[in-house]
Amino acid sequence: MDLFRSINELYYELVLENLRSMNKDKLYNNLTYNSLLYLEVIQHNENCTPSFLAETLHVARSAVTIKVNELIAKGLVIKTPSQEDKRVYHLKVSPHFTEEYTAYDKSLQSAIQEIEENFDDKEIAGFIRMMEIIKKNYGREL
Repeated sequence: MDLFRSINELYYELVLENLRSMNKDKLYNNLTYNSLLYLEVIQHNENCTPSFLAETLHVARSAVTIKVNELIAKGLVIKTPSQEDKRVYHLKVSPHFTEEYTAYDKSLQSAIQEIEENFDDKEIAGFIRMMEIIKKNYGREL
């Protein structure tokens, strides 16, 4: 078995499934994949700010502002002022988006259930450690 190929195929399937779901169901009035990526970053980073997005995605702050305003207008992102510094705004994915987007994770939930049925806790812990290594090293060479 080729581990590199297997990981690449998994990534391909995840991206393809996201795109198919978006196009099939016209998720959020033709939400672009770029917008979906912004939402993923916002969702996975507590106290996310536009500056953090620009830094993380290596894009101009003005581009982030345009995209964030678009997502706010669609009701997908909530912008609230920081308690510590009123000049800073925190971004959060709307509960409505989180609820509906979670429905798209059914395939992953099904796979997790099958893994839990077929592997013991020690094997699953080893798999989790392997994923942590991939996550830690992914993109490091760029």
